[in-house]
Amino acid sequence: MGLFGMSAKILILDIETAPSVAYVWRYWQENVSPKQVLDHPHIMSFAAKWYKTNDIIYEECRKSDDSVLVKRLIELLDEADVVVAHYGSKFDLPKIKGRALVNNISPPSPFRVVDTKNVASKHFGFSSNSLEYIANVLECSVRKGGHKKFPGFELWLECLRGNDEAWEELRLYNIDDVLVLEEVYDKMLPWIDTHPNVATFVDPEIPTCVKCGSLDLHRRGERVTNTGIYPRFQCMSCGGWNRGRYSLLKRNDNILTNA
Repeated sequence: MGLFGMSAKILILDIETAPSVAYVWRYWQENVSPKQVLDHPHIMSFAAKWYKTNDIIYEECRKSDDSVLVKRLIELLDEADVVVAHYGSKFDLPKIKGRALVNNISPPSPFRVVDTKNVASKHFGFSSNSLEYIANVLECSVRKGGHKKFPGFELWLECLRGNDEAWEELRLYNIDDVLVLEEVYDKMLPWIDTHPNVATFVDPEIPTCVKCGSLDLHRRGERVTNTGIYPRFQCMSCGGWNRGRYSLLKRNDNILTNA
């Protein structure tokens, strides 16, 4: 807790969506017009948790009217300062916003997004950027639960048929994704050079890690840029690197930079 009596609220999030249902003439290379669509994709369930807390938030919707579930999602996003999701910037969040628009729900207050799939693509040369693969490579203590009784698409099909066993499997699958995602995010955190600055939520006079908010920082040399030299710190909690805001150089008009 900082000067403002708060710290950054980071939401770990994963959603599961229903497939489109449509009339088609063939099973391969079919162009489906809007008139052929019987049911548009809706959000079947979501799992979420606040970073470094124990409680799991899970809600599901067993009908195509997902307005109540989407309203709850928007409320959570409205509380969040940062949202962590795997492929979230291209899938989870656009899907949520699209369903909110369809259901006439107002947007949440602005928040920042950390997409762990984008982080993996930018920083690490993994053979696959799927959450399951990354969790296995990083030997996470939590692993993605596979589809057990209902493999692959069969799980979604049985859920749409109202199978209670399938819905329970989807619930466990969704929750596992969030637990795995949190651990993967934890391991990636010190490498995320564009991570939202969580230090802005605490006392600006106290050196604080911009990535994890820890106060356990060690001074480690200087960071040299085109315009100045800044004190450099390494966080002893997450391992990430930070630099001071103010240059160690005194103002000098003879120090030049690119025009």
